[in-house]
Amino acid sequence: MSEVVLQISADESGDGARLSHALDAFAKWSSDTGLSTDSGDAPDIMMMTEYSGGAMRRKLVFQNRDHAARFLVFWRIEKQRGRGPEPMVAAGG
Repeated sequence: MSEVVLQISADESGDGARLSHALDAFAKWSSDTGLSTDSGDAPDIMMMTEYSGGAMRRKLVFQNRDHAARFLVFWRIEKQRGRGPEPMVAAGG
């Protein structure tokens, strides 16, 4: 199984609290709606902060492509409330 990485610029996320709130809301929504891992837990998501080339960005690492795709839809809805650029999606291994 390969990881799926969403890269979100610091400008896009507004601040860490907004992104953290979106991640918490997504995990709760996933659990409430039955989107879960084989163990019945909410999706595993790892968030890292990276500073490179004078820019700060967040990397969200998902172990499941479907969970990453659903979070991306969820995040786009959240962004519509505050308007921002699209995150980049990169597959990792």
